[in-house]
Parts: sequence; structure tokens; C-alpha cells
Amino acid sequence: MEHKITIPINEENEENEDISSDHSFIIIGANGSGKSRLGKFIEDYSVSKKSYRISAQRALNIPDFIPIKSYEESSDLLMYGSSYDGLVKQKNKIQKWGDKYENRLINDYANTLSAVYALKNIENDDFVKKCKIKEEIGGDHPKAPITIIDHIVEIWKDIMPYRKIKFDDAKVVAVFNDSAYKGKDLSDGERVALYLLAQSLCLPDGYTIIIDEPEIHLHKSIMIKLWDKIEEYCPNKTFVYITHDLDFASSRKSAKKIWVKSFDGNKWDIELLPDVEGVPESLIIEILGNRKNVIFVEGEKGSFDFEIYKHIYSDFYVVPCGNCRSVIQNTKAFRNMEKLHKLNIHGIIDHDYRTDAEINNYTKDGIYVLDIAEIENLFCIEGVIRLVAEHQVFSDVDNKVKEVEDYVFTVFKDEYDNQLCSVCEREIQHKLQQYKKSSAKTKEALQKTLEDLCSSIDVDKIYSETKEKIDEIIKNKNYNGLLKIFNRKKLYLKISTKLGLLNTKEDNYAQLILRLLRVDKDKKIVKEMAKFTPTIEN
Repeated sequence: MEHKITIPINEENEENEDISSDHSFIIIGANGSGKSRLGKFIEDYSVSKKSYRISAQRALNIPDFIPIKSYEESSDLLMYGSSYDGLVKQKNKIQKWGDKYENRLINDYANTLSAVYALKNIENDDFVKKCKIKEEIGGDHPKAPITIIDHIVEIWKDIMPYRKIKFDDAKVVAVFNDSAYKGKDLSDGERVALYLLAQSLCLPDGYTIIIDEPEIHLHKSIMIKLWDKIEEYCPNKTFVYITHDLDFASSRKSAKKIWVKSFDGNKWDIELLPDVEGVPESLIIEILGNRKNVIFVEGEKGSFDFEIYKHIYSDFYVVPCGNCRSVIQNTKAFRNMEKLHKLNIHGIIDHDYRTDAEINNYTKDGIYVLDIAEIENLFCIEGVIRLVAEHQVFSDVDNKVKEVEDYVFTVFKDEYDNQLCSVCEREIQHKLQQYKKSSAKTKEALQKTLEDLCSSIDVDKIYSETKEKIDEIIKNKNYNGLLKIFNRKKLYLKISTKLGLLNTKEDNYAQLILRLLRVDKDKKIVKEMAKFTPTIEN
């Protein structure tokens, strides 16, 4: 089944546009961008003229006894907030939502369960009628129907296997470890799951159901499974989710994603979620779901990269990408998206022996390179060492800083040959990447192009020039210059004992600096680290 909704398009003629999806729809956007208002618009302009919106603010009070009403009365109460008699010409939702409403507290749990019972009664009555007809004309009796309550219990058992639920004598009863208790004593998550399940199943086929914040009170694993099951049981209904939960948005694989960029009070700035080659959809949703400009960094959430950069670039949305290759790929991909022209996208990668030519090329693509070899070296810069020494209350801070710096030089000298060759290797790799496609289409031409490239790489010159630069750094005691080339993971662990901290696997020194970053109101550490990190305009 093809599902359709109407959205306002971004054109001066202010016409609306029908969009379709093979599955469902997801509305994403930053807080205050007008997502809930768009949900009301979709409800008002439903393609099928049959729409129902589930509020984000919903009361979850399950009554002790479910009021039994006719299906017409219970469904009117559920959809319109009031029951109507046959004399009413046009039903409206003002009673339920108010005149100018987008989102308000809705207390309709009793009406929801009344509609479920009313629908079950209709299904059972229809079965009894068929049985009576068969008794009159003879033949086999029809099979008992699988009622809406049977479906609810079946889905509940699948998503909440540890706790049973029963509908008994106009009551909701929960059973756990053979002990029964009232439905109102279910947890918030269980009550909202039952509420959403009952509302979705009792609405007729052909309806568009708009759910504002389907994630409220629900654990991620339950939430995703719940909506998977609801969609499975309701193939002829259209679901529109308005969500803040990026994992849930990403879980709707086949859904059409609608990005709400802004709302000025009269019209929306809306785009359908674009495809970016090589970039996961979950990352696109994450980026578009915030209002800040973006910096892609190496590492994972909780890594040194993420923890440090989120303090230095507090006005940006810092997104860890794992490795430098992903930072480069994501930065280039997002900067090339014309539809993201309002977002300022940058990337930061470690120096890692990169040549000046490489660094200049990266900068053109909005990718910046640290002024030191790697992020961990920020723990070893002079300004940070001084602040830690002051925190440790050393009597002579200047002498302690010099002691630490001298020790770092000693460690480097112990690895001199290894570090020298590593810098040279990076230069050689960069030159080999300059291989250009030959115009001649022969084996000999390929061989000659490669030989010419290799012969142009003067290893002796690269080695001697690199050695000269490193020796100059050592001779002049250029500590900042040393940190720029000294590529040694966990170098900071080697200096922790010099600053009165144990050299353990717990990274006491690094963890102390991260704690100071979090409580440093004067941003002293941030200011010192910012001297070695790129200046990026927001």
C-alpha cells in the first residue's frame, strides 16, 4: 500500500504538496523548529480526510473499571473529545484540542479503552449473528474471531514477555509471577505502551496517525519493537512520527524522513531528508536534529577527542567519527550538500606526521590539523603541565615544568631513530600518492610512470632534511616543536609520576585534567589547549 500525506512546500505560491512513502513518515528537527505545528497541519490536511493525532502530553491514568459505551459514542469521544447525536451535521476537534492548539495534555485513556471494548463487542456480536444464521440454514459454525483485544494481548506478550495483561470484566489486569494487580499499577512505560497500542489498533483502516514523541517513557528496545509490531498489524494505516529520538528515527528504515529546519510562525522551511553517499542515514539525522554548526572529530563518545573538543568548541556540535578517514569523508560529504548551506561543517584530525602540502589541501575542504602530533599531546603542553603542577601544590612550579619538559626530551631521544623514520615514511607516502594516470594505454607506459615517480623520491634528501629539523628542535629545546612531531600514544602517562600522580592503567593524570576541564569556570585549561587547536569561526 502506498501511504500519502500533505505537507506545505517552500514556495511563494504557498501551495501544499502530497508526498508518498512505501512505509511511514518521520519528522525530525531541532527543538522549536515547528515539528508539532507541522503535525497539526498534516492532521488538518490529511489526504484521506481521516486523521488522528496522539499528543506528546498524555495522561496515563488507567481507570479501575472501563466505561462500556457504544462504538459510535466511544469513538466520537476518542477522536473529537465529545459524543455527538445524529442531528450534528459536522464533527470537529475543537472540544478535544482547543481552537489554536498544537500540543496539550490529553486525558483520554478511559475513552481509548472504551473504544477497544466497543470494537470487541461489535466483533463478537457479528460472530454470534453468523452462528445463528448457520444454525438456521445448517452447516459448520464460523470460527471465533480474533478480536482487537486478542491482538493487543498477542503484541503485548511479544514486547513485554515478563508481564501478562488481561482484559477481564471491563478491567485491565496485569499478572506478574502469578500475582494479579490493577492496570493502573503498571509502570509508566507499560501504561504508555498499552495506550499507544490500543489507540493505533482501534482506529479504522485508511487513517493517518500522527504520533508526537513516540519515545516518551519507553525504553529504546521496547519502543522500536512496539512500533514494528503496530505497523505490522496495521498495514492499511499511515503512521507519521514526530520524534527527538535519533535511534528511533534511524530504526524506521523505509520511512520517508522530513527535516523541519525552521518555522517563522506562518510557514515552514522543510526539506525531505537528502541521501549522502557513504554517510549513514543515522548520522545525517543526528546532524540535522540540532541547531549548532558541526565539527567532526576522531574517537568515540567518551574518548579524549570528544571530551576535550566539546569544551574547546562549546558553541559547536561535536560529532566523533572513529578514525581520521571517517572525519575526512564526512566533512567533505556534508560540505558538498547544497541543502545544508545553513550549517557550518568542519573536521579536525591529528597531525600524525602530515606534510605541509597535505595540511594545506585539507584546509581547503574545511578539515583542520592539530598543531601537535595527536590529541593526547594536549595533556603534555607547557600550559597544562603548569596548571596541574599548581593544582598539585608544588613549591616551585617553574622548576617542576622544566623537569617534566626535560624528561619528555629524554623519552624522545630514546626513540630517536624510530620517530625520525616515521616522519620520513609519511613524507614518502605522500609523494607516492602523487602518482598520476598515464595518457598512454600500454604496460610500458604504466611501468615508466611508476619508475619516474619512484626515482623522483630522494630518500637520502628526505632523511637528511628531516634529521636536520629534528636535531634543531632538540638543540634549541623547542618543546612545542617536539610535541608537533612526537607521535607516541599515552605519552602523558610517562610524565604523571613527575607530577605526583601514579602511573597506572587508570590514566590518573588524564582523568585529573578532564575533571579540571569540567569545573574550570575561568577556562584556564581550555585557553591553553586552544593555543594548539584550530581557530574555527562559528
